[in-house]
Amino acid sequence: MLQNIIIKIYKRTMIYSGMIDIKLIRENPDLVKHNIVKRFQAEKTRLVDEVIEYDKELKRIKSESDTLRHRRNIISEEINKAKKEKKDVSALLKEVKNIPEKIKQHEDTINHLEEKIKKNLLAIPNILHESVPSGKDGTENVELRKWGTIHKKDFEIINHAELLERLGMADFDAGRSNAGQGFNYLLGDMALLDNALQRYGVDFLVSRGFKLVIPPIMLNFETLSGAVNGIQDFQDIVYKVEDEDLYLIGTAEHSLVSLYKGRTLSKKDLPMRLCAVTPCFRKEIGAHGVDTKGLFRMHQFNKVEQVVYCTPEESFELLEKLQRITEEFFESLEIPYRVIEICSGDLSAKFAKQYDIEAWFPRQDKYAEVTSAGSCTDYQARHLNIRYTDDKETRYLHILNNTMVATSRAMVTIIENYQNADGSITIPTVLQKYMHGKKKIEKMKN
Repeated sequence: MLQNIIIKIYKRTMIYSGMIDIKLIRENPDLVKHNIVKRFQAEKTRLVDEVIEYDKELKRIKSESDTLRHRRNIISEEINKAKKEKKDVSALLKEVKNIPEKIKQHEDTINHLEEKIKKNLLAIPNILHESVPSGKDGTENVELRKWGTIHKKDFEIINHAELLERLGMADFDAGRSNAGQGFNYLLGDMALLDNALQRYGVDFLVSRGFKLVIPPIMLNFETLSGAVNGIQDFQDIVYKVEDEDLYLIGTAEHSLVSLYKGRTLSKKDLPMRLCAVTPCFRKEIGAHGVDTKGLFRMHQFNKVEQVVYCTPEESFELLEKLQRITEEFFESLEIPYRVIEICSGDLSAKFAKQYDIEAWFPRQDKYAEVTSAGSCTDYQARHLNIRYTDDKETRYLHILNNTMVATSRAMVTIIENYQNADGSITIPTVLQKYMHGKKKIEKMKN
């Protein structure tokens, strides 16, 4: 049903503005097929052949339809002329009578072909950057570098959820009772720590030239569908507001990338750096569902997000800079991490290239994802119809995004890395000014 809805919306608003450029399929279908195979989705190569077939048929039908309209105009002129000359027009009237029905049949066929093309274009993933490593799944992602020294604790690290309950800093039972699994209440200093990470994250970005935006946390279907990663996200991740054409965002990226939907920007204003801090909402259906107590994976959490609009020429250079900003952020928190490059088979459809930062979680004795940075090239911009002009030509711009900090996971790694033997938690130095000068989180006094 969602597939039908999305097709109807695109058909009404942006015919042929699909994520993948149909011109690329027309001009270089082998490149698109090779890209699909590199993503280990060979079964989708047929979609390219089908688009080519539908597109040729569409052109033929449109040409016939144009010919019919032209013929109708000519006959109308001949009828008017014949009437003036008092000639018999019965044959002409008979011929012109059947043309509207033929045109209507052609229009129905055109609509059907456009819908089939659009459906295929939506299912074809973005073109990978040539540097993306080949790999079938997440087990073949590539470690690029590590930062920080891992210090072994001489005491047993307490699970963060258990420790927060001991300290009186969280009420997971009330969250489950009042909202359900994956929701919680943070109290006192932990609420301050969440807020401190948000404020520090925003300050970190604003000082680096980002413009702060307070965006909507609900978007309509047409807008959100241009920002998320396909129909599956609506089914598995996105919450819908009942009886409204509104959906809760899963990240501020969704609002920021759609800010200039349907607009043409000036090249002189690029690159444009935007940031926002919002609550994020995710159903998280699937293999990594919300099924444990704690902060690591939740239905609601807070996140500071970065989005950059830029020209294609500077896209991948800016991606490296965007990635480096978040590395500097975790270095300032003195949290050990490693950088992973996502391989072709694990890369989401909208991304041409992506990095993850995995922070060190000492209690789990492993690195785990805390941020993702990626270039969507013109994939989202084409979908959202966002362009730029330099007065000579108008082109689709490129859109990049990166997590600055998702506070829930950042708090978990802080709790584990900064936990003390007495159960207190040392506050990272850079956050202390946002915590009213407090240096430690200790048991909450009633």
